[in-house]
Amino acid sequence: MADFPILPLFTDAYIADTQHLTNEEHGVYLRLLMFAWRSPGCGLPDDDRRLALMVGVGAKKWAALKPVVMDFWTLNDGLWRQKKLSGEREKVERKRDLNSAAGIASSRAKALKRNNQASTDAVTEPATEHPTENQLSISISRYNKNNTRKPGLRESAKSADADPIEREFQEAFWPQYPRKTDKADALKAFRKARKETSLETILACLQSFRRKSEGTDLQFVRQASRFLNAKPWLDDDGNGTPPGPKPADADGWRKRLRLARAQRQWSASEWGPPPGAAGCLVPADLLQPGDGQGWREYGAAA
Repeated sequence: MADFPILPLFTDAYIADTQHLTNEEHGVYLRLLMFAWRSPGCGLPDDDRRLALMVGVGAKKWAALKPVVMDFWTLNDGLWRQKKLSGEREKVERKRDLNSAAGIASSRAKALKRNNQASTDAVTEPATEHPTENQLSISISRYNKNNTRKPGLRESAKSADADPIEREFQEAFWPQYPRKTDKADALKAFRKARKETSLETILACLQSFRRKSEGTDLQFVRQASRFLNAKPWLDDDGNGTPPGPKPADADGWRKRLRLARAQRQWSASEWGPPPGAAGCLVPADLLQPGDGQGWREYGAAA
């Protein structure tokens, strides 16, 4: 990557200066500006062959373009330079140098502060053969200060292992759930579900749900939290299958379609497959072109 990958372009000034250029000449001029900006000296070589290669034309074509596009440039010390471009480059370089100097100064200040803090912490009470209660209290306080930190990945992993419900969720439920979104909400719903039923029952419901969802676009698969909050284990048939689509008459479908079009969302769990998908239950005469395209799944809906 170039040292300065972003080229400032002042559109008003550019348009005012280049109104006489053709589209081809605009393209050639902009490419030359980019090549110059990326070069260490912010200039172009005084070499017609190389310049022709930069803009992707042959020698004859370059000879015809050069008088027009190079009129914006000045040859100096073997390099073609554009005055405004060179000025902007100098501003960017100065800003970079100032930021670098500020960063170095900040790092030195932080290092000095750490060293001073370490020197302060190193001061201890005079040693005695048997430390007093006050000295022990000071030592414990310093130990706690120096060793208290936020739990890292290992501590978090140990915490998860110590929580059997979270471990069930992480190892048994979540890897099998087809739609991996909103994991925190899913874990919360899983904890609530485990207070009502067993892990085996939840997994049986999940397997039934997976079979029912086969071939469904993931965006129309309900989120895990909504699956669990629907309590599929309470379904009347007792086989762990979540309740199917709710029946509706023509007016009901019109209401659902108005809501879906306004929110660009579809409740496949309650209304069946979305428009355009196999098995869609919406009467064909109620559908409009574009229905279902780009719509996302949401849980319970009116």
